[in-house]
Amino acid sequence: MADDVGALLTEVGTILAQDRAYPLDGTFLYVEAEPQSVSASIFKDLGDHLLYQLPTQALNTVLLELWAAEPVKKRWTAMHYVIDGDRFITSFSFDRHDPEVSMITRRQVILDQRYGNKQVVYPPIW
Repeated sequence: MADDVGALLTEVGTILAQDRAYPLDGTFLYVEAEPQSVSASIFKDLGDHLLYQLPTQALNTVLLELWAAEPVKKRWTAMHYVIDGDRFITSFSFDRHDPEVSMITRRQVILDQRYGNKQVVYPPIW
């Protein structure tokens, strides 16, 4: 099972690397998962600001596979995935989320902890 998890984590990085419009180094992926559901946010650190990007369906599929690869009692609720140079660093949270707090609010807390008050630029809404 650990081999599967390692391969899936590597695949996450491979998918993130497909975006050649922005540097891969400094990419931060925040993910929340539960049965049959994944919510992922990609942030590119461009120095003076962060650029938010939507995940692809391929990334969401791999993230669901990654979550399901863990034994039921060891499944994470949130993952931080950071590209640092030529390596990735992951950390997982296993705490249940407060249903009164939205994923967007939790994500903003994580961004504030990680980047301070760095501006996040979101893509235009259609």
